[in-house]
Amino acid sequence: MTRALPPLDLHAHIDPAIEPRALESLGAVVFAATRSADEFQRTLSRTDAATVWGLGCHPGVAAAQSSYDAEHFAKLLAQTAYISEVGLDGGACVAIDQQADVLASLLAQVSRTPRLVSVHSTRATKRTLDVIETSGASGVILHWWLGSDTETRRASELGCLFSVNRRMNPARLHRASVPLSSLLPETDHPSGNRSGSAPRQPGWTLDVEDSIASAYGTTPEAVRYQFWRNLVEQVDVLGVLSLLPPVVQAMLAHARWK
Repeated sequence: MTRALPPLDLHAHIDPAIEPRALESLGAVVFAATRSADEFQRTLSRTDAATVWGLGCHPGVAAAQSSYDAEHFAKLLAQTAYISEVGLDGGACVAIDQQADVLASLLAQVSRTPRLVSVHSTRATKRTLDVIETSGASGVILHWWLGSDTETRRASELGCLFSVNRRMNPARLHRASVPLSSLLPETDHPSGNRSGSAPRQPGWTLDVEDSIASAYGTTPEAVRYQFWRNLVEQVDVLGVLSLLPPVVQAMLAHARWK
C-alpha cells in the first residue's frame, strides 16, 4: 500500500487572506478552523480546491461569544460541511456558563443539520462531554483531547472521534481502547505543530501518521488510508459530501473504492 492519497489535516488555523494557490501547494487536504462568524464570512468568496473552511465561535474569543446569534449561525451553517472552532475552555476570560450556552445552542443546530464539528475542550473536558451528550449531535471530533481515560471512554461511547496532533501521545488513546477507526490527524497550526523538526505548516501530518502507527502497531501507510476511510464514513453518514470542494469529493470517492 502506498500513500497515494494526500495527508489530511482536520484542524488548522489559516489567515483567510492567504491565496488558494499557496494552500494548494501544501499538497494536503486541510480543514481550516475560524474563530468567529465574521472570520468565516471572509472565506465565502474563496475558491479553494483542497481547503475546507469551518464556521467558528471560539470559546476563548470574547467578541465571538458575545456576538453569537443562533439565527445568523444557522444561515452560515448551511454553507459549509465543517463547524470549527467551537467548544469550551476552562481557562478563558469568557464565563464558562456563557460558553456552555453558546455550545449547547450551536450543537442543537448541528443535531438537526449534521456537520463535521471540531470541538475544543481545554480544562473543561467533563462539561464539554455533558453538553455533547445532551445535544445528541453527531459528527463531533474532539480536537487536541486531554481528558482522562474514563472521560475518553465516555467520549467514545458518545460516538466522538479524536483529532491528533504532534504534541499529543496517541498511546493514551490506545490505552483507553479508542480504535484507529475513531482517529483523524490535525496540526492545530500554528500552536499544535510548534515543536519538533518537521515543517511547521498546515497539512503536514506525516509525523502524526508515524506516531499513531507506532502506538497502534501498524504502518504509516495503513494509518493514512484509515484516516481517509474514517473521513469518508463521517461524510457519508452526515450527508455533507455536496458541501465539499469537487477535488475533495473526488479524493473521497477514491478512498471509498480503494
